[in-house]
Amino acid sequence: MTTVTNEIPQRTRIGWPRIVGTAAAAAVAATVVWVLWTAAGGVDLEVKSGSGAQQIGIGSVILSSLLIGLAGGALLRWWEGRSERGTRRWTMLAVGIASVSLITPTSALTVAAGLGLVSLHVVVAVVVIAGLRRR
Repeated sequence: MTTVTNEIPQRTRIGWPRIVGTAAAAAVAATVVWVLWTAAGGVDLEVKSGSGAQQIGIGSVILSSLLIGLAGGALLRWWEGRSERGTRRWTMLAVGIASVSLITPTSALTVAAGLGLVSLHVVVAVVVIAGLRRR
């Protein structure tokens, strides 16, 4: 006699250690890019802010990279627990958000600052998306 069980397969979700590690890696990568542009390249990463300018400092680069990585990982974890296609949907959303984020460097004061900011956005997006996707 055979026994049939009605087990529902558990969806696997990304773990918090991987999320935190990816967020930290994004912050480190962004820090390296920031240092290359500012210290080594001598570029002031400044954007228009109201009637003046705002300097993009290392603190805001690190903090925003960490927050983006953690928020992206939390969303992926949530979505994976609710949908078989959670990772795919998350990836499409992440690529879309990364693409839209490239609009913000257009407020840079110089072309070099704009290129530096674009490179920061791209590096963080690549590290977060590649780091959080399952292989």
